[in-house]
Amino acid sequence: MRKLEKIIPIILAAGRSHALPFPKALAPFGQQTALQIAVENCSFLGRSLVVLGSDAKRILPGVPKSAQVVLNRRWRDGQLSSLQAALRKISGAAAFLIYPVDHALIKRRTVEQLVRAFRTRAPSHEIVMPRHKGTYGHPVIVSAAVRSEFFEACTAREVIYRVPERIRVLKVRTSSIFEDFHTPESYEECLRKFTARK
Repeated sequence: MRKLEKIIPIILAAGRSHALPFPKALAPFGQQTALQIAVENCSFLGRSLVVLGSDAKRILPGVPKSAQVVLNRRWRDGQLSSLQAALRKISGAAAFLIYPVDHALIKRRTVEQLVRAFRTRAPSHEIVMPRHKGTYGHPVIVSAAVRSEFFEACTAREVIYRVPERIRVLKVRTSSIFEDFHTPESYEECLRKFTARK
């Protein structure tokens, strides 16, 4: 029986939203922001780490009280620098869930499915990631055993896909795992889908 690793949710919200009139974390979806949705989706795992960088002062008041903020002063170096900043704040024995804040269509149910898959994975599996109709997405859960590799790589993607045999793929029925937004058009499309399912 494998030891039950604690899973720490890491919500990446440090990047600059060039094309949008607001930071991605504060993008409105109904009565909530993208950040509030992400934190709520992970709340059953305990306290989320929210990594801020660009627009940190603007986003800070909107961070749910239940979350812990990590400031990445090197956010311009890309997403991996934000992940590294969060990993420095958590126990080396903990697994972690990587959740980009702009995936606002993800539901808690999907996060719960991933956690179950991680808890029941084979000994050879160190990473659990969702796939829908052949396309991989987020969130991704990573075992503590892989942690050190993120400090030696150029991108997180490089680590995730380095050894395909150690990935447990979870097939899901939702495209929300890869539906993000970075332009007014893609935000409007996500908002339309969010509103349609209410």
